[in-house]
Amino acid sequence: MNDRWPLFSRLVQSIWIISIAFVVYVTLSPQIDFPMDFTGADKVYHFLAYVWLAVIPFFGFQRVKIALAGALIMLPLGIGLEYAQGFVPGRFFSVADMFANGIGVVLGLSLGKYFKSRYFVSYQ
Repeated sequence: MNDRWPLFSRLVQSIWIISIAFVVYVTLSPQIDFPMDFTGADKVYHFLAYVWLAVIPFFGFQRVKIALAGALIMLPLGIGLEYAQGFVPGRFFSVADMFANGIGVVLGLSLGKYFKSRYFVSYQ
């Protein structure tokens, strides 16, 4: 096992936790101004955020099963946050946003598994 793995793992796990906190904050904030605004921009932002949240665990956890669990937990997070958004003034619940979150998780999970198996030593 690489001697630098624990440091790298903790750094990536910290980035993942900060990323989750950022997504929760942005999702539950009353008014968000997107850097780029076009039709469907919010769906793209949802998709990209959840790709990121689902791919990161594969680089932060050495065991694939733990990384997979971390990525999969992003599905109920996306559903729950979208539901909670319906109670935030100025925001609304959207099934399409839930769908974008879920597709992002699936792609992130797929990319994470691919890169983990290809470039990193992992333990089942």
